[in-house]
Parts: sequence; C-alpha cells; structure tokens
Amino acid sequence: MSDDVLVVTRQGQLAELWAVPSWRVTAYLALSVLLGALGGILWSWLTPLPTYLVGDNMIATITERGNTTIVASDVAFAFITGIIGLLLGALGWAALHRLGWVVVVVPLLASLAASLVAWRMGLLVGQSGFAERLASAEAGDVVQIDLALRSASAVIVGPFSAITPIMLMAAFWPEPALERPSEQRAPSD
Repeated sequence: MSDDVLVVTRQGQLAELWAVPSWRVTAYLALSVLLGALGGILWSWLTPLPTYLVGDNMIATITERGNTTIVASDVAFAFITGIIGLLLGALGWAALHRLGWVVVVVPLLASLAASLVAWRMGLLVGQSGFAERLASAEAGDVVQIDLALRSASAVIVGPFSAITPIMLMAAFWPEPALERPSEQRAPSD
C-alpha cells in the first residue's frame, strides 16, 4: 500500500474545466453578454444626438444638419456591434474551432445576443422621455432627442461581422497533421 498524494492545482482545475465543451460554450456566451452590455454603454456615451429648438411661437424645429444626425445612432450602433462581432468571431474560433459545427452556430448566436443586449443596455442608460421634455419646454429651450435604434437591420451587423473571421480562419488555418501509422521498413541486407 502506498501513500501517494494527488495534488491538483487551481491551474489544473481550470484547464480540466476548460476542456469540457459545454463549459467553454457557457463561458463564451457569458463573455458575449458582457461585451454586449459594454457596447450598449459605449453606444449611449458616444452617439451624438441632435436637438430641437423651441421657438417663440412654441414650434420645435431642427436644423438640416440635426436632421441628418438622426441616423448617427444607427451608424454608431452598427460600428460598435460590428467590432464586437469581429472580436467574438475571432475568440469563437480560438475557443471552439475543434468542436465542429459549434464554431459557426455559437458565435452567430452569441453575437446576436451581444447586439440585442447592447441595444437594450443603450436604451436603459441613454436619455429617454423626449415627448415629456418637449411638452414641458418653453420658448428658447433646446431639447435633445432620445437615443434610439431606428433601423432594426443594424442588429444583424454583429452576426455578419462575427462570421467573417471564422470563414477566413477556416479557409486559411493550417489543417492538423494526420497521424499515419509508421511504415515498417524492410530490413536491409
């Protein structure tokens, strides 16, 4: 009988846990939700929002430049979620490329989830109540519009961006070396 002691380090436990595909997918999805939340906060901070000016006759007007700036929220959202999608695609390939079809489906769903979370988080953090603020405005007041996503198609920019690095890496990543049985050599005379 031997008194061998098995010592498992924390690093060994994490490596063993990372080897489980379901854990890897769960960690990846959690990261995508976190990135989506950060993207939504960034979207609400970086988006320039146009303003209406309430005139003496209590009519709210917007400048031509302000009218064109309304689309800035959609552009900023598409840009931010596109970058998040590229990042999630590259990380998805790195974490999931040995799991077969999972490397395509999970990053697409994760980037879609990140886009939806970014949308909701941006709306939660951003300014709201434009109608009430405009109704209570007085002559000479400047009222900023609410942060909004006016084009629902901007939500799918993230998944389209996520699939790009996966396709490129699938096309150009070196194939794993196939293990071949060693050829037996004939004895030389």
